[in-house]
Amino acid sequence: MAKKYNSWEEVPKEIKTKLEDYFSNVGGTTFVIYGLPPELTGGALARYSRASTGMQLTLLNEFLDENGVPSQAKGTELMDRVLNAYGDDSVGELEGVHVGIEDISQIGTKFIEDRRIGGSPIEQSTRYVKYDLKDKNGKWRYLRPKEITESGKLDLFESVNDSAFGVYSEGVKRLTEYFKNQLPKDKFSIEGIRDGKKVKLIEKELLDEVEKKAFQTAYNFTVRCAALDVGRCVLPSSTLTHLGIFGNGRFMTNLITYMKSNELHEARDRGSELEKELDKVIPTFVKRNRINPKVIEINKQMRNIAHELFSTIKPHDKKVTLTNRSDYLNEVVASSLFPYTNISLNQIIEETEKLSTDKKNEILNIYMGNRETRRDRTGRGFEAGYPITFDLVGGFAEYRDLERHRMLTQQRQDLTTDLGFIMPSEMIEVGMEKEVREVVEKMEYLNSEIKNTGQYNAAQYATLFNHRMRFMLGMNLREFQHLSELRTQPAGHFSYRSMVMEMGRELEKRDPWAANAYGFINYSDPDNKITRANEQSKIAGKNLAKKIDDNTEFD
Repeated sequence: MAKKYNSWEEVPKEIKTKLEDYFSNVGGTTFVIYGLPPELTGGALARYSRASTGMQLTLLNEFLDENGVPSQAKGTELMDRVLNAYGDDSVGELEGVHVGIEDISQIGTKFIEDRRIGGSPIEQSTRYVKYDLKDKNGKWRYLRPKEITESGKLDLFESVNDSAFGVYSEGVKRLTEYFKNQLPKDKFSIEGIRDGKKVKLIEKELLDEVEKKAFQTAYNFTVRCAALDVGRCVLPSSTLTHLGIFGNGRFMTNLITYMKSNELHEARDRGSELEKELDKVIPTFVKRNRINPKVIEINKQMRNIAHELFSTIKPHDKKVTLTNRSDYLNEVVASSLFPYTNISLNQIIEETEKLSTDKKNEILNIYMGNRETRRDRTGRGFEAGYPITFDLVGGFAEYRDLERHRMLTQQRQDLTTDLGFIMPSEMIEVGMEKEVREVVEKMEYLNSEIKNTGQYNAAQYATLFNHRMRFMLGMNLREFQHLSELRTQPAGHFSYRSMVMEMGRELEKRDPWAANAYGFINYSDPDNKITRANEQSKIAGKNLAKKIDDNTEFD
Protein backbone atom coordinates (compact mmCIF):
# COMPACT_ATOMS: atom_id res chain seq x y z
CA MET A 1 0.00 0.00 0.00
CA ALA A 2 1.39 3.41 -1.00
CA LYS A 3 2.30 5.82 1.76
CA LYS A 4 0.00 8.80 2.37
CA TYR A 5 1.59 12.25 2.49
CA ASN A 6 0.10 15.19 4.41
CA SER A 7 2.53 17.85 3.20
CA TRP A 8 4.84 18.43 0.25
CA GLU A 9 7.89 18.37 2.54
CA GLU A 10 7.27 14.68 3.34
CA VAL A 11 7.51 13.58 -0.32
CA PRO A 12 10.86 11.92 -1.19
CA LYS A 13 12.94 13.48 -3.94
CA GLU A 14 12.65 10.42 -6.21
CA ILE A 15 8.85 10.59 -6.06
CA LYS A 16 8.92 14.30 -6.86
CA THR A 17 11.05 13.47 -9.89
CA LYS A 18 8.45 10.97 -11.09
CA LEU A 19 5.73 13.57 -10.73
CA GLU A 20 7.48 15.64 -13.40
CA ASP A 21 5.91 13.21 -15.88
CA TYR A 22 2.49 14.61 -14.95
CA PHE A 23 2.96 18.20 -13.75
CA SER A 24 4.79 21.11 -15.38
CA ASN A 25 5.70 22.72 -12.04
CA VAL A 26 6.18 20.04 -9.38
CA GLY A 27 5.65 21.53 -5.93
CA GLY A 28 4.37 24.79 -7.38
CA THR A 29 0.94 26.36 -6.98
CA THR A 30 0.32 26.90 -10.70
CA PHE A 31 0.94 24.03 -13.09
CA VAL A 32 -0.22 22.18 -16.19
CA ILE A 33 -1.44 18.59 -15.86
CA TYR A 34 -0.51 16.19 -18.64
CA GLY A 35 0.39 12.60 -19.49
CA LEU A 36 -2.20 10.89 -17.26
CA PRO A 37 -4.42 8.06 -18.54
CA PRO A 38 -7.96 8.90 -19.71
CA GLU A 39 -10.44 9.58 -16.90
CA LEU A 40 -7.72 9.79 -14.24
CA THR A 41 -7.22 13.53 -14.74
CA GLY A 42 -10.96 14.10 -14.36
CA GLY A 43 -11.04 11.84 -11.32
CA ALA A 44 -8.19 13.68 -9.65
CA LEU A 45 -9.78 17.06 -10.41
CA ALA A 46 -13.09 15.82 -9.02
CA ARG A 47 -11.36 15.27 -5.68
CA TYR A 48 -10.56 18.98 -5.38
CA SER A 49 -13.92 19.66 -3.74
CA ARG A 50 -13.57 16.85 -1.17
CA ALA A 51 -9.84 16.54 -0.45
CA SER A 52 -7.86 18.61 2.03
CA THR A 53 -4.67 18.27 -0.02
CA GLY A 54 -3.87 20.00 -3.31
CA MET A 55 -3.89 18.31 -6.71
CA GLN A 56 -0.36 16.97 -6.69
CA LEU A 57 -0.59 15.38 -3.24
CA THR A 58 -4.09 14.08 -4.00
CA LEU A 59 -2.84 12.38 -7.13
CA LEU A 60 0.13 10.95 -5.24
CA ASN A 61 -1.95 9.69 -2.32
CA GLU A 62 -4.99 8.34 -4.13
CA PHE A 63 -4.18 7.64 -7.77
CA LEU A 64 -0.52 6.52 -7.93
CA ASP A 65 0.98 3.33 -6.55
CA GLU A 66 4.13 3.15 -4.43
CA ASN A 67 6.21 3.30 -7.63
CA GLY A 68 4.57 6.48 -8.86
CA VAL A 69 2.56 4.67 -11.56
CA PRO A 70 -0.96 6.05 -12.18
CA SER A 71 -4.02 3.83 -11.79
CA GLN A 72 -6.69 4.54 -14.39
CA ALA A 73 -9.05 2.18 -12.60
CA LYS A 74 -9.08 4.44 -9.54
CA GLY A 75 -9.91 7.47 -11.66
CA THR A 76 -12.72 5.64 -13.43
CA GLU A 77 -14.08 4.33 -10.13
CA LEU A 78 -14.22 7.80 -8.62
CA MET A 79 -15.79 9.32 -11.74
CA ASP A 80 -18.43 6.61 -11.87
CA ARG A 81 -19.29 7.26 -8.24
CA VAL A 82 -19.38 11.06 -8.44
CA LEU A 83 -20.77 11.54 -11.96
CA ASN A 84 -23.19 8.67 -12.34
CA ALA A 85 -24.06 7.60 -8.79
CA TYR A 86 -24.18 11.01 -7.09
CA GLY A 87 -25.35 12.90 -10.17
CA ASP A 88 -22.76 15.68 -10.02
CA ASP A 89 -23.14 16.86 -13.64
CA SER A 90 -20.42 19.52 -13.47
CA VAL A 91 -17.80 16.83 -12.92
CA GLY A 92 -18.58 15.70 -16.47
CA GLU A 93 -16.74 18.79 -17.68
CA LEU A 94 -13.42 17.84 -16.08
CA GLU A 95 -12.25 15.54 -18.87
CA GLY A 96 -12.06 16.38 -22.54
CA VAL A 97 -11.19 14.59 -25.77
CA HIS A 98 -10.27 15.46 -29.33
CA VAL A 99 -12.47 13.73 -31.91
CA GLY A 100 -12.36 13.50 -35.68
CA ILE A 101 -15.57 12.87 -37.64
CA GLU A 102 -14.89 12.43 -41.33
CA ASP A 103 -17.01 11.99 -44.43
CA ILE A 104 -20.03 13.62 -42.82
CA SER A 105 -22.46 15.72 -44.85
CA GLN A 106 -22.65 19.50 -44.62
CA ILE A 107 -26.02 19.06 -42.92
CA GLY A 108 -24.52 16.47 -40.59
CA THR A 109 -21.99 18.98 -39.26
CA LYS A 110 -24.92 21.01 -37.93
CA PHE A 111 -26.01 18.11 -35.69
CA ILE A 112 -22.74 18.71 -33.87
CA GLU A 113 -22.14 22.44 -34.16
CA ASP A 114 -25.64 23.25 -32.92
CA ARG A 115 -24.58 21.81 -29.53
CA ARG A 116 -22.71 24.96 -28.63
CA ILE A 117 -21.65 24.75 -25.00
CA GLY A 118 -18.67 22.64 -23.96
CA GLY A 119 -17.49 21.79 -27.46
CA SER A 120 -15.16 23.53 -29.89
CA PRO A 121 -15.59 22.36 -33.51
CA ILE A 122 -13.59 23.17 -36.60
CA GLU A 123 -14.50 21.89 -40.03
CA GLN A 124 -12.92 21.62 -43.43
CA SER A 125 -13.62 24.92 -45.14
CA THR A 126 -15.41 25.29 -48.44
CA ARG A 127 -13.60 28.66 -48.72
CA TYR A 128 -10.15 27.09 -48.70
CA VAL A 129 -10.60 23.52 -49.93
CA LYS A 130 -11.66 22.63 -53.46
CA TYR A 131 -14.37 19.98 -53.45
CA ASP A 132 -13.75 18.51 -56.87
CA LEU A 133 -12.00 15.28 -55.93
CA LYS A 134 -13.74 11.97 -56.56
CA ASP A 135 -13.53 8.89 -54.34
CA LYS A 136 -11.69 5.66 -55.18
CA ASN A 137 -14.71 4.48 -57.18
CA GLY A 138 -14.71 7.60 -59.33
CA LYS A 139 -17.79 9.11 -57.66
CA TRP A 140 -18.27 12.63 -56.43
CA ARG A 141 -17.99 12.88 -52.66
CA TYR A 142 -21.49 13.40 -51.29
CA LEU A 143 -23.72 11.43 -48.93
CA ARG A 144 -26.26 9.01 -50.38
CA PRO A 145 -28.73 9.15 -47.46
CA LYS A 146 -30.52 5.96 -46.45
CA GLU A 147 -33.84 7.78 -46.59
CA ILE A 148 -33.27 8.61 -50.26
CA THR A 149 -32.17 5.07 -51.09
CA GLU A 150 -35.18 3.57 -49.32
CA SER A 151 -37.55 5.98 -51.08
CA GLY A 152 -36.46 4.72 -54.50
CA LYS A 153 -35.07 8.11 -55.52
CA LEU A 154 -31.34 7.29 -55.42
CA ASP A 155 -30.82 7.32 -59.21
CA LEU A 156 -32.45 10.74 -59.49
CA PHE A 157 -30.53 11.97 -56.43
CA GLU A 158 -27.19 10.90 -57.91
CA SER A 159 -27.99 12.35 -61.33
CA VAL A 160 -28.82 15.78 -59.89
CA ASN A 161 -25.89 15.87 -57.47
CA ASP A 162 -23.46 14.74 -60.17
CA SER A 163 -24.67 17.62 -62.34
CA ALA A 164 -24.14 20.07 -59.47
CA PHE A 165 -20.58 18.88 -58.87
CA GLY A 166 -19.82 19.11 -62.56
CA VAL A 167 -20.97 22.73 -62.67
CA TYR A 168 -19.06 23.46 -59.46
CA SER A 169 -15.82 22.04 -60.86
CA GLU A 170 -16.06 23.95 -64.12
CA GLY A 171 -17.22 27.07 -62.31
CA VAL A 172 -14.19 27.16 -60.01
CA LYS A 173 -11.87 26.88 -63.02
CA ARG A 174 -13.51 29.81 -64.80
CA LEU A 175 -13.81 31.87 -61.64
CA THR A 176 -10.12 31.41 -60.90
CA GLU A 177 -9.24 32.98 -64.25
CA TYR A 178 -11.92 35.63 -63.72
CA PHE A 179 -10.46 36.74 -60.38
CA LYS A 180 -6.93 36.70 -61.79
CA ASN A 181 -8.18 39.30 -64.25
CA GLN A 182 -9.95 41.20 -61.48
CA LEU A 183 -6.77 41.20 -59.41
CA PRO A 184 -3.78 40.96 -61.76
CA LYS A 185 -0.42 40.24 -60.22
CA ASP A 186 0.87 43.72 -60.92
CA LYS A 187 -1.93 45.10 -58.70
CA PHE A 188 -1.18 42.71 -55.82
CA SER A 189 1.33 43.38 -53.05
CA ILE A 190 2.69 41.86 -49.88
CA GLU A 191 4.16 43.49 -46.81
CA GLY A 192 7.94 43.61 -46.52
CA ILE A 193 10.72 45.43 -44.74
CA ARG A 194 12.93 47.95 -46.55
CA ASP A 195 15.41 50.13 -44.64
CA GLY A 196 13.83 49.04 -41.39
CA LYS A 197 10.38 50.20 -42.46
CA LYS A 198 7.27 48.19 -43.31
CA VAL A 199 6.29 48.73 -46.94
CA LYS A 200 4.06 47.23 -49.63
CA LEU A 201 6.06 45.20 -52.14
CA ILE A 202 4.89 44.60 -55.70
CA GLU A 203 6.14 41.71 -57.81
CA LYS A 204 8.96 43.56 -59.58
CA GLU A 205 10.41 44.77 -56.26
CA LEU A 206 10.95 41.29 -54.77
CA LEU A 207 14.60 40.62 -53.96
CA ASP A 208 15.00 36.85 -53.67
CA GLU A 209 13.33 33.48 -54.08
CA VAL A 210 11.96 33.57 -50.53
CA GLU A 211 10.06 36.78 -51.19
CA LYS A 212 8.92 35.56 -54.61
CA LYS A 213 7.57 32.36 -53.09
CA ALA A 214 5.75 34.29 -50.34
CA PHE A 215 4.26 36.59 -52.95
CA GLN A 216 3.08 33.72 -55.16
CA THR A 217 1.59 31.80 -52.22
CA ALA A 218 -0.33 34.85 -50.98
CA TYR A 219 -1.57 35.69 -54.48
CA ASN A 220 -2.70 32.14 -55.26
CA PHE A 221 -4.46 31.88 -51.91
CA THR A 222 -6.32 35.14 -52.45
CA VAL A 223 -7.53 34.25 -55.93
CA ARG A 224 -8.38 30.70 -54.95
CA CYS A 225 -10.49 31.83 -51.97
CA ALA A 226 -12.41 34.29 -54.14
CA ALA A 227 -13.16 31.59 -56.70
CA LEU A 228 -14.24 29.05 -54.08
CA ASP A 229 -16.35 31.64 -52.24
CA VAL A 230 -18.46 32.13 -55.33
CA GLY A 231 -18.22 28.67 -56.86
CA ARG A 232 -19.62 26.89 -53.83
CA CYS A 233 -23.03 28.38 -54.60
CA VAL A 234 -23.89 25.09 -56.38
CA LEU A 235 -22.36 22.69 -53.87
CA PRO A 236 -25.08 20.34 -52.57
CA SER A 237 -25.91 20.18 -48.88
CA SER A 238 -25.05 16.47 -49.06
CA THR A 239 -21.39 17.30 -49.81
CA LEU A 240 -19.04 15.33 -47.55
CA THR A 241 -16.62 17.12 -45.29
CA HIS A 242 -14.43 16.53 -42.22
CA LEU A 243 -14.93 17.86 -38.71
CA GLY A 244 -12.68 18.07 -35.65
CA ILE A 245 -14.01 18.66 -32.14
CA PHE A 246 -12.61 19.22 -28.71
CA GLY A 247 -15.29 18.65 -26.12
CA ASN A 248 -15.77 17.81 -22.47
CA GLY A 249 -17.64 14.78 -21.19
CA ARG A 250 -20.94 16.56 -20.58
CA PHE A 251 -20.90 18.00 -24.11
CA MET A 252 -20.19 14.57 -25.60
CA THR A 253 -22.99 12.95 -23.57
CA ASN A 254 -25.52 15.55 -24.70
CA LEU A 255 -24.27 15.35 -28.27
CA ILE A 256 -24.63 11.57 -28.46
CA THR A 257 -28.10 11.73 -26.92
CA TYR A 258 -29.16 14.34 -29.46
CA MET A 259 -27.72 12.49 -32.43
CA LYS A 260 -29.10 9.06 -31.45
CA SER A 261 -32.54 10.62 -30.94
CA ASN A 262 -32.55 12.42 -34.30
CA GLU A 263 -34.97 11.72 -37.15
CA LEU A 264 -32.25 11.34 -39.78
CA HIS A 265 -30.33 8.08 -40.28
CA GLU A 266 -27.05 9.94 -40.70
CA ALA A 267 -27.31 11.55 -37.27
CA ARG A 268 -28.27 8.30 -35.54
CA ASP A 269 -25.53 6.30 -37.26
CA ARG A 270 -22.79 8.83 -36.53
CA GLY A 271 -24.00 9.23 -32.95
CA SER A 272 -23.68 5.48 -32.37
CA GLU A 273 -20.22 5.48 -33.97
CA LEU A 274 -19.13 8.36 -31.73
CA GLU A 275 -20.41 6.56 -28.64
CA LYS A 276 -18.48 3.42 -29.59
CA GLU A 277 -15.20 5.32 -29.93
CA LEU A 278 -15.65 7.41 -26.77
CA ASP A 279 -16.38 4.23 -24.82
CA LYS A 280 -12.76 3.28 -25.53
CA VAL A 281 -11.40 6.46 -23.95
CA ILE A 282 -13.86 8.12 -21.51
CA PRO A 283 -16.61 5.50 -20.99
CA THR A 284 -17.65 6.82 -17.59
CA PHE A 285 -18.16 10.34 -18.92
CA VAL A 286 -20.58 9.29 -21.69
CA LYS A 287 -22.42 6.54 -19.83
CA ARG A 288 -25.50 8.71 -19.29
CA ASN A 289 -26.31 9.23 -22.95
CA ARG A 290 -29.60 7.71 -24.03
CA ILE A 291 -31.98 7.57 -26.94
CA ASN A 292 -34.97 9.80 -26.32
CA PRO A 293 -37.84 8.53 -28.52
CA LYS A 294 -40.04 11.42 -27.37
CA VAL A 295 -38.03 13.88 -29.47
CA ILE A 296 -39.25 12.52 -32.80
CA GLU A 297 -42.87 12.50 -31.59
CA ILE A 298 -42.60 16.10 -30.31
CA ASN A 299 -41.18 17.21 -33.66
CA LYS A 300 -44.01 15.46 -35.53
CA GLN A 301 -46.70 17.10 -33.40
CA MET A 302 -45.11 20.54 -33.64
CA ARG A 303 -44.90 20.28 -37.43
CA ASN A 304 -48.59 19.39 -37.53
CA ILE A 305 -49.48 22.41 -35.40
CA ALA A 306 -47.32 24.72 -37.52
CA HIS A 307 -48.96 23.39 -40.69
CA GLU A 308 -52.41 23.90 -39.17
CA LEU A 309 -51.64 27.49 -38.19
CA PHE A 310 -49.42 28.77 -40.98
CA SER A 311 -49.79 26.68 -44.17
CA THR A 312 -51.82 29.34 -45.99
CA ILE A 313 -49.43 32.21 -45.16
CA LYS A 314 -46.92 33.30 -47.79
CA PRO A 315 -43.50 33.63 -46.13
CA HIS A 316 -41.72 36.97 -46.09
CA ASP A 317 -38.18 36.69 -47.45
CA LYS A 318 -36.54 39.95 -46.35
CA LYS A 319 -32.82 39.38 -45.77
CA VAL A 320 -32.61 41.02 -42.33
CA THR A 321 -35.55 41.67 -39.99
CA LEU A 322 -35.20 42.94 -36.44
CA THR A 323 -38.22 41.22 -34.95
CA ASN A 324 -40.98 42.98 -33.06
CA ARG A 325 -41.26 42.54 -29.31
CA SER A 326 -44.40 40.98 -27.89
CA ASP A 327 -45.38 39.75 -24.44
CA TYR A 328 -43.23 36.96 -23.06
CA LEU A 329 -45.73 34.15 -23.63
CA ASN A 330 -46.15 35.07 -27.31
CA GLU A 331 -42.39 35.22 -27.82
CA VAL A 332 -41.83 31.80 -26.28
CA VAL A 333 -44.64 30.19 -28.26
CA ALA A 334 -43.46 31.80 -31.52
CA SER A 335 -39.85 30.81 -30.89
CA SER A 336 -40.92 27.23 -30.14
CA LEU A 337 -42.83 27.03 -33.45
CA PHE A 338 -40.11 28.70 -35.53
CA PRO A 339 -38.15 25.56 -36.64
CA TYR A 340 -41.30 23.81 -37.83
CA THR A 341 -42.47 26.25 -40.50
CA ASN A 342 -41.04 28.42 -43.28
CA ILE A 343 -42.58 31.80 -42.41
CA SER A 344 -40.78 34.61 -40.58
CA LEU A 345 -40.64 35.03 -36.83
CA ASN A 346 -42.62 38.27 -37.08
CA GLN A 347 -45.34 36.44 -39.01
CA ILE A 348 -45.41 33.70 -36.37
CA ILE A 349 -45.68 36.27 -33.59
CA GLU A 350 -48.58 38.02 -35.38
CA GLU A 351 -50.51 34.74 -35.64
CA THR A 352 -49.62 33.70 -32.09
CA GLU A 353 -51.06 36.93 -30.71
CA LYS A 354 -54.44 35.90 -32.17
CA LEU A 355 -54.51 32.59 -30.28
CA SER A 356 -56.26 32.03 -26.96
CA THR A 357 -54.15 31.58 -23.85
CA ASP A 358 -55.37 27.97 -23.63
CA LYS A 359 -54.16 27.26 -27.16
CA LYS A 360 -50.76 28.81 -26.42
CA ASN A 361 -50.39 26.69 -23.30
CA GLU A 362 -51.42 23.61 -25.29
CA ILE A 363 -48.62 24.31 -27.80
CA LEU A 364 -46.06 24.75 -25.03
CA ASN A 365 -47.15 21.52 -23.34
CA ILE A 366 -46.71 19.62 -26.61
CA TYR A 367 -43.29 21.24 -27.11
CA MET A 368 -42.20 20.20 -23.62
CA GLY A 369 -43.56 16.68 -23.98
CA ASN A 370 -43.87 14.28 -21.07
CA ARG A 371 -40.96 15.23 -18.82
CA GLU A 372 -40.18 12.28 -16.57
CA THR A 373 -36.94 13.66 -15.09
CA ARG A 374 -35.11 16.98 -14.89
CA ARG A 375 -32.90 15.80 -17.75
CA ASP A 376 -35.84 15.86 -20.15
CA ARG A 377 -34.95 19.38 -21.17
CA THR A 378 -37.09 21.40 -23.52
CA GLY A 379 -35.83 22.71 -26.88
CA ARG A 380 -34.24 26.05 -27.57
CA GLY A 381 -37.52 27.79 -28.24
CA PHE A 382 -37.65 28.34 -24.47
CA GLU A 383 -34.62 30.64 -24.76
CA ALA A 384 -36.86 33.37 -26.23
CA GLY A 385 -37.10 36.84 -24.75
CA TYR A 386 -33.88 38.51 -25.89
CA PRO A 387 -33.91 42.29 -26.41
CA ILE A 388 -32.33 41.76 -29.85
CA THR A 389 -33.69 39.01 -32.11
CA PHE A 390 -33.06 38.87 -35.85
CA ASP A 391 -34.95 36.86 -38.45
CA LEU A 392 -32.43 36.24 -41.25
CA VAL A 393 -32.79 34.87 -44.77
CA GLY A 394 -29.61 34.00 -46.64
CA GLY A 395 -27.55 31.20 -48.06
CA PHE A 396 -26.11 28.24 -46.20
CA ALA A 397 -22.74 30.06 -46.17
CA GLU A 398 -24.03 32.92 -43.99
CA TYR A 399 -25.71 30.51 -41.61
CA ARG A 400 -22.65 28.27 -41.27
CA ASP A 401 -20.55 31.16 -40.01
CA LEU A 402 -23.06 33.00 -37.84
CA GLU A 403 -24.48 29.93 -36.08
CA ARG A 404 -21.07 29.26 -34.50
CA HIS A 405 -21.54 32.01 -31.92
CA ARG A 406 -22.13 30.61 -28.44
CA MET A 407 -23.40 33.52 -26.36
CA LEU A 408 -26.72 33.68 -28.13
CA THR A 409 -29.65 31.55 -29.25
CA GLN A 410 -29.76 30.35 -32.82
CA GLN A 411 -32.46 28.24 -34.42
CA ARG A 412 -32.93 27.39 -38.06
CA GLN A 413 -35.75 26.15 -40.19
CA ASP A 414 -35.31 23.12 -42.43
CA LEU A 415 -33.20 23.72 -45.50
CA THR A 416 -35.54 24.16 -48.43
CA THR A 417 -35.80 25.32 -52.02
CA ASP A 418 -38.99 27.30 -51.23
CA LEU A 419 -37.25 30.65 -50.63
CA GLY A 420 -35.36 30.69 -53.93
CA PHE A 421 -31.70 30.66 -55.00
CA ILE A 422 -29.11 33.44 -54.80
CA MET A 423 -27.45 33.73 -58.23
CA PRO A 424 -23.92 35.22 -57.95
CA SER A 425 -23.30 37.83 -60.62
CA GLU A 426 -19.85 36.36 -61.22
CA MET A 427 -21.34 33.07 -62.41
CA ILE A 428 -23.20 35.10 -65.02
CA GLU A 429 -20.04 37.00 -65.97
CA VAL A 430 -18.06 33.78 -66.54
CA GLY A 431 -20.80 32.48 -68.83
CA MET A 432 -22.30 29.85 -66.53
CA GLU A 433 -25.73 31.28 -65.77
CA LYS A 434 -27.49 28.68 -67.94
CA GLU A 435 -25.68 25.73 -66.31
CA VAL A 436 -26.35 27.05 -62.80
CA ARG A 437 -30.05 27.62 -63.47
CA GLU A 438 -30.38 24.11 -64.89
CA VAL A 439 -28.84 22.64 -61.73
CA VAL A 440 -31.12 24.78 -59.56
CA GLU A 441 -34.19 23.57 -61.45
CA LYS A 442 -33.06 19.95 -61.18
CA MET A 443 -32.42 20.28 -57.43
CA GLU A 444 -35.79 21.92 -56.83
CA TYR A 445 -37.51 19.09 -58.73
CA LEU A 446 -35.57 16.53 -56.69
CA ASN A 447 -36.53 18.30 -53.48
CA SER A 448 -40.24 18.13 -54.33
CA GLU A 449 -39.96 14.48 -55.40
CA ILE A 450 -38.41 13.52 -52.06
CA LYS A 451 -41.11 15.41 -50.18
CA ASN A 452 -43.73 13.53 -52.21
CA THR A 453 -42.40 10.30 -50.67
CA GLY A 454 -43.06 11.73 -47.19
CA GLN A 455 -39.38 12.32 -46.41
CA TYR A 456 -39.69 16.00 -45.52
CA ASN A 457 -36.69 16.02 -43.19
CA ALA A 458 -34.44 14.16 -45.63
CA ALA A 459 -35.44 16.58 -48.41
CA GLN A 460 -32.91 18.95 -46.81
CA TYR A 461 -30.21 16.94 -48.58
CA ALA A 462 -31.72 18.10 -51.90
CA THR A 463 -30.66 21.73 -51.59
CA LEU A 464 -27.70 23.82 -52.73
CA PHE A 465 -25.47 26.16 -50.73
CA ASN A 466 -27.09 29.25 -52.25
CA HIS A 467 -30.68 28.17 -51.72
CA ARG A 468 -32.08 30.66 -49.26
CA MET A 469 -32.77 29.43 -45.75
CA ARG A 470 -34.21 31.10 -42.69
CA PHE A 471 -32.62 31.24 -39.26
CA MET A 472 -32.95 33.38 -36.17
CA LEU A 473 -30.39 34.83 -33.78
CA GLY A 474 -31.39 36.13 -30.34
CA MET A 475 -28.87 37.96 -28.17
CA ASN A 476 -28.12 40.78 -25.78
CA LEU A 477 -26.22 43.94 -26.74
CA ARG A 478 -22.83 42.67 -25.56
CA GLU A 479 -23.03 39.63 -27.82
CA PHE A 480 -24.16 41.79 -30.74
CA GLN A 481 -21.12 43.99 -30.13
CA HIS A 482 -18.89 40.93 -30.43
CA LEU A 483 -20.68 39.35 -33.40
CA SER A 484 -21.08 42.53 -35.44
CA GLU A 485 -17.55 43.78 -35.02
CA LEU A 486 -16.02 40.37 -35.73
CA ARG A 487 -18.18 39.35 -38.68
CA THR A 488 -17.76 42.60 -40.64
CA GLN A 489 -13.98 42.45 -40.84
CA PRO A 490 -12.71 42.54 -44.46
CA ALA A 491 -11.21 39.03 -44.31
CA GLY A 492 -14.68 37.57 -43.73
CA HIS A 493 -16.99 36.14 -46.37
CA PHE A 494 -18.68 38.90 -48.37
CA SER A 495 -22.20 37.50 -47.91
CA TYR A 496 -22.23 37.37 -44.13
CA ARG A 497 -20.34 40.68 -43.93
CA SER A 498 -23.14 42.32 -45.91
CA MET A 499 -25.81 40.65 -43.75
CA VAL A 500 -24.23 41.74 -40.46
CA MET A 501 -23.74 45.30 -41.71
CA GLU A 502 -27.47 45.42 -42.36
CA MET A 503 -28.15 44.00 -38.89
CA GLY A 504 -26.17 46.89 -37.44
CA ARG A 505 -28.17 49.44 -39.41
CA GLU A 506 -31.51 47.87 -38.43
CA LEU A 507 -30.66 47.93 -34.72
CA GLU A 508 -29.52 51.54 -34.96
CA LYS A 509 -32.86 52.49 -36.55
CA ARG A 510 -34.77 51.00 -33.63
CA ASP A 511 -32.33 51.90 -30.82
CA PRO A 512 -30.07 54.77 -31.93
CA TRP A 513 -28.33 54.84 -28.55
CA ALA A 514 -27.12 51.26 -29.04
CA ALA A 515 -24.94 52.11 -32.04
CA ASN A 516 -22.24 53.47 -29.71
CA ALA A 517 -21.75 49.92 -28.44
CA TYR A 518 -20.70 48.54 -31.82
CA GLY A 519 -18.54 51.35 -33.13
CA PHE A 520 -16.02 49.01 -34.72
CA ILE A 521 -18.34 47.54 -37.36
CA ASN A 522 -16.46 47.73 -40.64
CA TYR A 523 -18.91 49.00 -43.26
CA SER A 524 -16.33 49.14 -46.05
CA ASP A 525 -16.64 47.38 -49.39
CA PRO A 526 -19.55 45.00 -48.60
CA ASP A 527 -19.62 43.49 -52.10
CA ASN A 528 -15.89 42.88 -52.47
CA LYS A 529 -15.31 39.22 -53.36
CA ILE A 530 -11.50 39.43 -53.15
CA THR A 531 -11.63 39.79 -49.40
CA ARG A 532 -8.40 37.96 -48.61
CA ALA A 533 -6.01 40.32 -50.46
CA ASN A 534 -5.07 42.60 -47.55
CA GLU A 535 -5.10 39.73 -45.07
CA GLN A 536 -2.74 37.61 -47.16
CA SER A 537 -0.48 40.60 -47.72
CA LYS A 538 -0.06 40.98 -43.95
CA ILE A 539 0.39 37.23 -43.36
CA ALA A 540 3.08 37.04 -46.03
CA GLY A 541 4.85 40.00 -44.42
CA LYS A 542 4.76 38.45 -40.96
CA ASN A 543 6.11 35.15 -42.28
CA LEU A 544 8.95 36.91 -44.08
CA ALA A 545 9.83 38.89 -40.95
CA LYS A 546 9.93 35.69 -38.88
CA LYS A 547 11.65 33.74 -41.67
CA ILE A 548 8.79 31.23 -41.80
CA ASP A 549 8.45 29.22 -44.99
CA ASP A 550 4.70 29.38 -45.58
CA ASN A 551 4.12 26.08 -47.33
CA THR A 552 0.32 26.27 -47.27
CA GLU A 553 -0.35 26.01 -50.98
CA PHE A 554 -3.52 24.13 -51.84
CA ASP A 555 -3.40 20.50 -52.79
